[in-house]
Amino acid sequence: MENTVKTGHPKGLFLLFTVEMWERFSYYGMRAIFMLYLTKALLIDSKEAGGIYGTYTSLVYLTPLIGGFIADRYWGNRRSIIVGGVLMAIAQFLMYFSASQYQTPDTAIPVMYISLAFLIFGNGFFKPNISSMVGTLYPKGDARIDSAYTIFYMGINAGAFIAPLVCGGFGESDDLGDFKYGFLAAGLGMVLSTVIMLMFQNKYVVTPEGEPIGLPPKHYKKELKEGEVDVDSAPLTKEEKDRIWAIFIITGFVIAFWAAFEQAGASLTLFADANTDRTIGSWTMKASWFQSVNPVFIIALAPLFTMLWGRLGARGKEPSSPMKMVWGLGILALGYVLIAFAVKGMGMEDKISMFFLIGMYFLHTCGELAISPVGLSVVNKLSPKRFVSMMMAVFFLSSVVGNFAAGLFSGFIPQPEVKEFIVDGSMQKDDAMLIAANLISTSGNPLEPAYLKGFEASEKEAGREMEKDKLKADTVLSKGVFTLRGEVEGMQVEFASQDSLSVSNAGLASAYKGNKDVMIRELAVDGKHVGSVVFQNSTSSLFGFEIGTLYSFFVIFIFMSGATSLLLFVLHKRVEKLMHGIR
Repeated sequence: MENTVKTGHPKGLFLLFTVEMWERFSYYGMRAIFMLYLTKALLIDSKEAGGIYGTYTSLVYLTPLIGGFIADRYWGNRRSIIVGGVLMAIAQFLMYFSASQYQTPDTAIPVMYISLAFLIFGNGFFKPNISSMVGTLYPKGDARIDSAYTIFYMGINAGAFIAPLVCGGFGESDDLGDFKYGFLAAGLGMVLSTVIMLMFQNKYVVTPEGEPIGLPPKHYKKELKEGEVDVDSAPLTKEEKDRIWAIFIITGFVIAFWAAFEQAGASLTLFADANTDRTIGSWTMKASWFQSVNPVFIIALAPLFTMLWGRLGARGKEPSSPMKMVWGLGILALGYVLIAFAVKGMGMEDKISMFFLIGMYFLHTCGELAISPVGLSVVNKLSPKRFVSMMMAVFFLSSVVGNFAAGLFSGFIPQPEVKEFIVDGSMQKDDAMLIAANLISTSGNPLEPAYLKGFEASEKEAGREMEKDKLKADTVLSKGVFTLRGEVEGMQVEFASQDSLSVSNAGLASAYKGNKDVMIRELAVDGKHVGSVVFQNSTSSLFGFEIGTLYSFFVIFIFMSGATSLLLFVLHKRVEKLMHGIR
């Protein structure tokens, strides 16, 4: 059966490319707005939200161990992929329902957790099985497998590029109720992925000889003739064991990469929203759209990296897979050097150019192309044939620990919190602070939970339980301007930066003037100034290292990725020896 196209790759590769593209559209679309949904709609503190994000994204890569085992032993790849697709589609529609009920957290939050559970288990069945099927389209040892995984990786990133633009475009707006439309778009993408796989798998997911791939293991069982050995139950050889050890070592080093790289969906989304000048003329870029920058660079650069490895290989100079990963970790560190340079000495009110963030994502993409597709390919080559899905799941363990660490580390990003409340006028301090908290809590400001921390009011008192007709607010957030205006129980309230308040600022504490390490907001009620709120960045400590600025936060990732790059460089020859000639 003819199963090739002009590129020399099986048509099945492009089917799996399309299926994976829409599944990744669903995953990255939801992820692009998830942190914003947690902090803005559900009013969850950024540190707690980072923990939720990290736990979810890590478990997404843990359950493939279960899915890979079940596929290898019982269901086969095809059935596992379909089951996973159905579970994830259901999950995204549950997220839609959660976002529809965001004003009643007692409903929205439990539904959100149920949705995350469906996503975690659905991905466990889907992810390892579609990745392992790519290699089985080719004969053992086929030189096209490396370029096949690079093409497949472009499919992943095509979905990841489109997803934030579509889901963020629908979901991220001044109306918090619009988050549901972003989750709905993600759900429709998952339905499309599953339907395409069901329709075309029988025709295209086949071996070069036309035999079906991915059926339950019993389909491939045959009666052994006298003297034959069942390779599926034969003991592993020393060479196979060494190669499995190489997979475990590579997996361990990739953890540090994902812990730093996956800040994109967590702390870097909050950074883009609050600390990046996203305006070009009169146009403002949505914070979630920055998550499309990495995938578009992947699509542009992946063919160049394929050509680079090919040319180096033709000259006998192509680096081994472990050495490519050394370079990947080093380039990742350089990305954080760039962003750390941009934020060094930056005040609380300052914002950096978006092009520093884009430049960092460019470097991170180069690092990713030297690690992720290379890792997928080398795991396929090193794995014993009967354990390919299982070992692919083991490789995803790097993402389990890495994503969990990414969520924990993201919680250390400095956030504004109340340092002092200075009362000016006859209004009681507690009353003035409660009014300010009420106004902030309904503003849609992504930093709400951090701002509210220092106010002497509970979250319930701060507006979430108040009647809508008694509390209304609108927000202006842009470079150098911060204004909240609204009505609190009949009082006209304004909470704004000094240069945008419409009344005199007599209560402003002169001691803080010119201090870029604080942020001052003025509160006016019925046209009269009643107080000044002084904010400062939160501080925390990690292994004795104090984190109180964005610069100190990014230094963590410079050290993490740089140190692991150097360590792998020292050990790469030993890893190559365990690989027994596989590059």
